[in-house]
Amino acid sequence: MSNDYTKNSTARASSSVPRDDLHIDHPPRGITMERAPDGTTVFKARKFGAAAFGMLFFTVFWNGITSVFVCIAIGMTADKFGWNLPFKGVDWNENAPPLWGMWLFLTPFILVGIGTLFAAIYNFIGRAEIRLGADEGSVFAGIGSLGRTQRFAPQSVKAVEWSQYQTRGSKGGTHTHTRFIIEMKNGREIKLPSLGKLRETWLCFALNKVLGLDKPPQ
Repeated sequence: MSNDYTKNSTARASSSVPRDDLHIDHPPRGITMERAPDGTTVFKARKFGAAAFGMLFFTVFWNGITSVFVCIAIGMTADKFGWNLPFKGVDWNENAPPLWGMWLFLTPFILVGIGTLFAAIYNFIGRAEIRLGADEGSVFAGIGSLGRTQRFAPQSVKAVEWSQYQTRGSKGGTHTHTRFIIEMKNGREIKLPSLGKLRETWLCFALNKVLGLDKPPQ
């Protein structure tokens, strides 16, 4: 898939969701809502969900295969420099690719493996925290205290909704994707962590409620 990105500003999922089964004081499992003494409303959510197991499987699969070739490259490097290791690389001969070329070839695979490892850890133990105060709001996503915080003015929020965007594939086709966002009146979009449809639906309802953007069901 290419990096060509096309935002579809008209294709949006409505922020109005069926209210019959949604109650602001009864969040789904994995989400808590707290009201601080200063009036700040704090939503906390665990990132863990069914997608975590899929990411774990991909991480183990990818890094398992990559590690085989990394061990071969390490063994060949050790042989070349006379280091003693408990394993050996493949026979080094004049027809073999240069050592630096092998490491250069493996580098992107190693980086993807490291990225998937962090993604798997995040999907299992990551957390999200959304704070709505009188004058300032924030969205945090990360692991423990390490992560990214995005700040915004609650009174400048236009809607909390699902935004659709399109990417163009390498063969010219388009692919539609959906992401959960806070949309500001100036057009800025704050991406909310992916939490699964059930939790996102309740969070969409609750955030709009607290922000005073609640609309009747459509």
